[in-house]
Amino acid sequence: ARIGLVEEVKKQFRVQWNDPLNPASGLEFLYLDEESVDVLTQKGMAQTELVTAKDGTKKHKITAVIGPDGIGVENLQGSGKIAGITSRAYNDIFTLTFVSGTSVGIGAYLVRLGQRAIQKGPPILLTG
Repeated sequence: ARIGLVEEVKKQFRVQWNDPLNPASGLEFLYLDEESVDVLTQKGMAQTELVTAKDGTKKHKITAVIGPDGIGVENLQGSGKIAGITSRAYNDIFTLTFVSGTSVGIGAYLVRLGQRAIQKGPPILLTG
């Protein structure tokens, strides 16, 4: 899915890799450097927590990104694409959805589009 992100944050965040020499091994978390964390937290665009990475360095791990009103459309476009692909795949292949948390709105609708769902824990809430 395509994830929309505030441009000011997108330009500033850094990646703490599990293995810097092998990015394919995945990432530990996203963080802001000292200069960026001050600017973005003062503007109220990001929330961070100071953590110690696996390599022992202190980093400002991003815990939330808060954007201006009106940036949610990009996320809905991504959900729409997933819904279309899932709907078309229904007749071609076996579709399965694993739900590990509460699923509401378009997320719940996407679960319903599949042939089977495995649900662990909280409810799936179909809305209007």
